[in-house]
Amino acid sequence: MSVFGKALASFGVGAAKVDTRLEKATYRQGETVRGEVFIQGGQTEQWIDEIYLFLVVAYHHEGTQDEYVISEFRITDAFEITPRETKVIPFEFQLPYDTPVTTAGCPVYLKTGLDIKMAVDPSDTDGIEVLPHPLIDEVLHVVEKIGFQLYRVEYEFDKFYSRHPFVQEYKFRPMGRFEGVLDELKLIFFPQARELDAILLVDRKAVDLMSSMEEALDLDERMARFHVSAKEAEHGSQLAKKIEQLIEAQI
Repeated sequence: MSVFGKALASFGVGAAKVDTRLEKATYRQGETVRGEVFIQGGQTEQWIDEIYLFLVVAYHHEGTQDEYVISEFRITDAFEITPRETKVIPFEFQLPYDTPVTTAGCPVYLKTGLDIKMAVDPSDTDGIEVLPHPLIDEVLHVVEKIGFQLYRVEYEFDKFYSRHPFVQEYKFRPMGRFEGVLDELKLIFFPQARELDAILLVDRKAVDLMSSMEEALDLDERMARFHVSAKEAEHGSQLAKKIEQLIEAQI
């Protein structure tokens, strides 16, 4: 290949291309992600230092849209790809347990890139749907069963400790007997393989002068922490009683 052809490749013209194909598009927090990276050589040989995968979430904060890399994975050592050569590199990695669940306007995606020195790095982006951990699903079911309706999942920044700059709050409207005493219930989850920790936030309704003053000063929210194991989640009625008692203790 001529020097001119190599120069064009350095600007991305006739350079190698990358395409990532995932085994599926929907995963639960903590599940194994499998797929293959297809690399198609361009018009000249190119030295690829590494292939990397970035797990990225896009979110809105303070009126702007930002991107945040949740995790990154290096999947191969350096190699050379010749003109029009095709390479297929399989990969797998565990989706972190604290990967945010996908919500409207806040997508999660996998970005694949080839690191090529002195050239424009080719990349590919693949959106995925992230569902809650099975234990979170169980807690959500229990909370709805005792009289609440999930209406929103949103990001909260700089409020609770996390390795990320945000946590996700699951917000519930009170129904039934809780409707007259609570404005809102919030849950924040920290799942692991077979257990999770959770923060429960109870936003009390203003019913008298004191509670009205607390609401005006933003002091009407009470917090409790609790733990759920996989074994405990198997007994829905016991878990419901535990959470219900936690809520009542904050009212």
